[in-house]
Amino acid sequence: MPAPFILLMQLTLDGQPQKFIPLATFRSQRDLPLEFALAYFEPKEWQGLGSLDGSREALPIVRQRVLAAVPQTVHLTELIPQVQALTDCFHRELAAINRQIGLREVEVEFAVAGFADVMQSVAYNLIQLSHTYRHDPAQIKNQFDFSTLYQNWLDASARVSSTRHSYLHQDVTYQIQIVYNAYGRVGLKVAVADEVYYVFDPALACPAANYMFDLCSIVAQSLCVALTLNV
Repeated sequence: MPAPFILLMQLTLDGQPQKFIPLATFRSQRDLPLEFALAYFEPKEWQGLGSLDGSREALPIVRQRVLAAVPQTVHLTELIPQVQALTDCFHRELAAINRQIGLREVEVEFAVAGFADVMQSVAYNLIQLSHTYRHDPAQIKNQFDFSTLYQNWLDASARVSSTRHSYLHQDVTYQIQIVYNAYGRVGLKVAVADEVYYVFDPALACPAANYMFDLCSIVAQSLCVALTLNV
């Protein structure tokens, strides 16, 4: 399964899959200064935002408790209600540790909504696979592909800002637009001369992106196992 870093370096924009160049690589290729970064064009206001600094011990506990809430076996008809139960569990556990993180209510709700969306897509995919392969556990396991489901979710959230920034360097003008996905600002669309580049710069993205990928992945795989033990 690809690491979340790899997943975040590719997005479908305007119906076309785009691979993102790491920021350091792009700067080196174009001899651009260190200031050329997402934060230069649209700085982020950090005041009032939550932090993962105090969550090193708390977040693994949330992961452990949500995973423990997945039953050993799940019937096909129970998948959708089970996803809701797991979402409620994640919500409770995240709220319980929020004193250590300091997320605003809207940030908590956003994280819960993202978890719910991904898990619902997992449930519907497992239901579809079960019907397609006539409840064959081996086929369901072989065909279940969480990375693709997660990539589709990221792609559905991706957009390019309409705001354009101009950057002049060595008599070359770069036109910059910010690229967003579910985790916030993740890169740059750079137009220079007749070329367009997509540059990966997650410095201002949600710091919990890797954590959420890991949590959703392990819960999804556990649901798949629980279903195939019961079909």
